[in-house]
Formats: sequence, structure tokens, C-alpha cells
Amino acid sequence: MTPLSQCYTSTSFLRAARSGNLEKALDHIKNRIDINIANQNGLNGLHLASKEGHVKMVLELLHNGIDLETTTKKGNTALHIAALAGQEKVIAELVNYGANVNAQSQKGFSPLYMAAQENHLEVVKYLLEHGANQSLPTEDGFTPLAVALQQGHENVVALLINYGTKGKVRLPALHIAARNDDTRTAAVLLQNDPNPDVLSKVCVFTGFTPLHIAAHYENLSVAQLLLNRGANVNFMPKNGITPLHIASRRGNVIMVRLLLDRGAQIDAKTKDELTPLHCAARNGHVRVVEILLDQGAPIQAKTKNGLSPIHMAAQGDHTDCVRQLLQYNAEIDDITLDHLTPLHVAAHCGHHRMVKVLLDKGAKANARALVSASNGFTPLHIACKKNHMRSMDLLLKHSASLEAVTEVRLLSGCHFDG
Repeated sequence: MTPLSQCYTSTSFLRAARSGNLEKALDHIKNRIDINIANQNGLNGLHLASKEGHVKMVLELLHNGIDLETTTKKGNTALHIAALAGQEKVIAELVNYGANVNAQSQKGFSPLYMAAQENHLEVVKYLLEHGANQSLPTEDGFTPLAVALQQGHENVVALLINYGTKGKVRLPALHIAARNDDTRTAAVLLQNDPNPDVLSKVCVFTGFTPLHIAAHYENLSVAQLLLNRGANVNFMPKNGITPLHIASRRGNVIMVRLLLDRGAQIDAKTKDELTPLHCAARNGHVRVVEILLDQGAPIQAKTKNGLSPIHMAAQGDHTDCVRQLLQYNAEIDDITLDHLTPLHVAAHCGHHRMVKVLLDKGAKANARALVSASNGFTPLHIACKKNHMRSMDLLLKHSASLEAVTEVRLLSGCHFDG
């Protein structure tokens, strides 16, 4: 077989696995293809089938000897990929075949972490029931609970907390009082042990103080007591999440004001370089956004990927937050490291209301991203690729170019096939 034909055969097999074409895949297997062949990113047939939820394909590949624990170039196993995609049935089969539920990628991501990050509640529950260790941190110190807290996935947070307190090791009493807004118990505990920043020894809460817990559960009375007793308002665990990050994400105006009045650092950054303003904007809390901006929050602060608060608001389809940010002079065409503007983000997500707001406010309809500033993707390319018709229509009405050519395959806006 020539190198060209071998390449074609490999590509055909991987496409069959990704699309769930069992007959085609089995033909390749019968012809003795290397079943563990992978693409340039290290994704093999099992990775691709797992991502798309093709249970029968997954079972056939496993039956024919594909390596269950082979990793991609990022260190992800098939279980990682299935967890990220929320493919519950595939996950069950992989675990039944012996997949390592606590495998970690190059950056320390576990399948449980990925499921928690993407708000896949049933997957989180299944993995916990099958031995997933929720104390495993990423290289940046994030646990599944920390990322669920940061993303605002309330049901996942509750599940992780409840599951974490069922074992032999219980939450410290002061954390429990903070969770229950029990000021009497908290006051007694602080008399016996005056340290209000006592760290939780339970794996799920590693690094979080009682004030973090009070902020999450919006328990103002205990928060005031803790602060009056000297709690560190800016305490940062390894992941960098402060009580103000949590309160901003929750949208609790009174808690945010309390923390700011007690000296909370308004520009504090997590390991991902999220500020409290990012957290409020991403979750659509316009009143908190206004409070933070009035107090001098950095409106152009960037995450590791270059996302500013206006990108976060656009991603969440929070039009009122975007208007508020623009009123405070946020850059409407602000770019990420990949040159994505808020309009690119809105077009990608199919948020046509957001697309309209941004265009009406003067966003550049032909801004370039992803390849270079001169020949990258425009918002119209992205809307076409995602088949977001209402966004496409709005962009065209605002003079988006149908002739814009990208560097990748030299495609124009109308050439995407999805």
C-alpha cells in the first residue's frame, strides 16, 4: 500500500468511527487496519466514537482490541472525551471495560473535572459512584468543585458538596455553620478556636475558608460574623478564587457590597485570570457588574485566553450586561489571543439578540479572527459554519462580506458545510 492510499484508508476509518458507520469501520478492521491509528491530534477511533456517543461503535472497537487508555496529544483518554461531551452511555461502557476513572491529562484534568466543568450532572454522579476522586487538582490547583463554583453550575456544586460530606471525614464545624448560616454555633466555635480562616480538611473543600462557603450560600449573617472576627476577605486558595469571585458569580448584591466594604480586592485574579467582573458578566448579574465598575473594576482585564468581561457577557447572551459594559467604555471590538471579538463569540453561540446589540452599537461585522488579522474568519464565516440563520441575516444586513476569504482552505462565507 502506498503512503497516499494508506493515508486515505486511515482517514476513512477515522471518519467511519466518528460518524458511527459501523459497517465501514468493520470493513477496515477485517482488512487489518491498525485499529489504534490516530489523527494529527492523537485522536483515534475510540476517542472519536466516544465523543459522538456511538455506543455500538465503541463496543466493537473495544471488542477488536483498541487500546482503552491511549491518550491524545493533550493526554486525554476516551473517558475524558466522553465525560467532556456528556456521553453517559459511552461512559458506562468504558468504565465497565476498566477505564481509569482517575486518569489525568497533561494539565491534570480528570474525567470528573471535565464533567463538572461542562455541567454534566448525571455524568458527575456516575463517576463519583464509580470511584472518581474529587480531590485531584489540575496543575493550576482547580478541583471539580472549584471549577463548578467558578462556572456557576449550582446542581453540580451541590452534588459534589453532598457527596464529599458522606464519608468518614466531615466538614469542619465552622464550615458547616457557615453553610447553614448558623451564627450562634459559629460564635461558640470562634470562642474556642479564634481562627476564622480555618481551612477545610475535606478533599472537596480543600483550600476554601468558611467565608468562601458563606459567600457561596449567600449567608450574610455568618459572613458578617466571620469578617468581624478577622476573617481574611482576600484569602486565596491555590486556584485563586476569593470570596468576592464567588459572591460576584452568585449575583448577591448585598454580599458583594459587604466584601468590598471590608477591603475585598476588586481586581483579584484566579489561576485562569478571571476577575470578579468576569464572573458577574458571564452569569448575567447586571447589578453586580454596575457595582464593580463603580468601584473601579478593570473593565479590560483579560483571562489566560484573552477573554475580557464583554466577551464573557456575549458568550452568555447577557445583553443588559453588554450594554452596561459599553456604557463604561468597554472596547466593543476587544480581541482574545485568537483575535476573537465579542461579535465572533455571539455568532458562534447563535445569540442573535446579542449579535444585533453589538452590531447596532458599532461592532465590526468583518473583523478577522483565528488565523490572522488580515485573512482569518469573520463572524459571518462562523455563523455559516454553525448554521445560525438569524445571526447570518443580521450580519448581512450590516454589510458583512460574502466574499471574505480565509487562509484555511480559502473558504468564503458561503462555502461552509457545517
